[in-house]
Amino acid sequence: MSYRSFINRTAGALLLLAALTGVSGARAQHPVPEKPKYVVLITIDGMRAAMVEDPSMPSPTLKRMAKDGIFVRRMNCVAPSSTYPSHTALVTGARPVHHGIYYNSRFTGNRPAVSNWYADSIRCRTIWQAARENGLTTCSLFWPVSTGCRHIDYNVPEYWSLDRNVDQLQFIRNYCTPEGIFDEIQANATGLLTSESFNPRTRNREGRTGYMAAYLFSRYRPNLTTIHFISTDAYQHATGTNSDETRMAVAAVDYGINQVLEGLRRYGLMDSTAVIVCGDHGFTDVEKLISPNVWLTEAGLLTDDPENWKAKFHGAGATMFLYLKDENDTKTLEAVRKKLASLPEATRRLFRIAEKEELAELGCDPKAALAVEPRYGVAVATNTTGPDITDKKAGKHGYLSPYDPTTLIAFGKGIPAGKVIDNIDITDVAPLVMELLGVDFDAPDGRLRPEMLKR
Repeated sequence: MSYRSFINRTAGALLLLAALTGVSGARAQHPVPEKPKYVVLITIDGMRAAMVEDPSMPSPTLKRMAKDGIFVRRMNCVAPSSTYPSHTALVTGARPVHHGIYYNSRFTGNRPAVSNWYADSIRCRTIWQAARENGLTTCSLFWPVSTGCRHIDYNVPEYWSLDRNVDQLQFIRNYCTPEGIFDEIQANATGLLTSESFNPRTRNREGRTGYMAAYLFSRYRPNLTTIHFISTDAYQHATGTNSDETRMAVAAVDYGINQVLEGLRRYGLMDSTAVIVCGDHGFTDVEKLISPNVWLTEAGLLTDDPENWKAKFHGAGATMFLYLKDENDTKTLEAVRKKLASLPEATRRLFRIAEKEELAELGCDPKAALAVEPRYGVAVATNTTGPDITDKKAGKHGYLSPYDPTTLIAFGKGIPAGKVIDNIDITDVAPLVMELLGVDFDAPDGRLRPEMLKR
């Protein structure tokens, strides 16, 4: 070999080594994120940051998870900040205008409202669907708008009969999938459940929900699990945000979530699982209720006849949305505006009018003509006769304005430890879940937050 050939070959080898070193360096700067095999998404209905940050709140499990993972101080809700629109945003990354679930109950004119129970009402792709399409196993417990979902392998949906005389648990068992799964859970995890001992205001249901999840982990190893804990909502509505009853509900939910974590540890799944706990909305304490439908009745625009009406406000938590029987009835809309303007000044100070343009920007139902949103500390009631203003201390949510944000904790495989993030949107959760599972997911309104991934 000539000296020149030796020099050329040596130079080439050095260039190749430099190139390889450069690739290695690039990978070191942008490492591939750790991917869990399992993701558990848990909601605490009405979760507020104070449930984690307040030292007096009985939430040791939540506090430990926040310390060892990510704590998001404020998660912005969709509008209105209600349970069913928010839960659907969590599994789609979409606002109501895209996912189609505008309220807990559909507006059905001047007839009794019916809740949005069914998964086929969702107009865009869900994380359950994306997971199943990628060969993953899915599971869900008491998630709103999940009844009949063909993309959930093991499903105990949130679903209640409108007939109060019906045994609610006997009713729901017929809608659980696969057939017989509810009886299997009772036999192996919870013991016999009854409507008296397992309803939205029985705090011991939260521990049993945790037992259900632990059993399903042990038996079926679902890659994606969604779980809804609910008693915190019931007690905040009834007694406010800081009552002893509410604190006991927080303790019950914290225990239920601990049972979920214990189940993951017991079956050797914790080291390969990411757990996300968040709310669907927050809560505010109120002292007054306004009843906008009373004003429509006084103006002769609303009666109790299912056919004989011109305008009606549809209640959604703390906001009322105006619907016209004829969407193009400008005369009736003008009559509504005239009635609202004629109210005493002290009454008008209790609310504001959100116009159609604002509702469109927020992603609300485009069929709503306008909305009445109470000021902070005031909420709405749905009565059509009687007093239009009532003094009542309670807890409420469902505003358009950001009065009632929620919060989020993420913990486990693929999640950085000891991190505090100030602000995300509720639509950002679905992209995070799918990224953790390694599944491509195009969220209509959410975005992936890289700072929430361990790299």
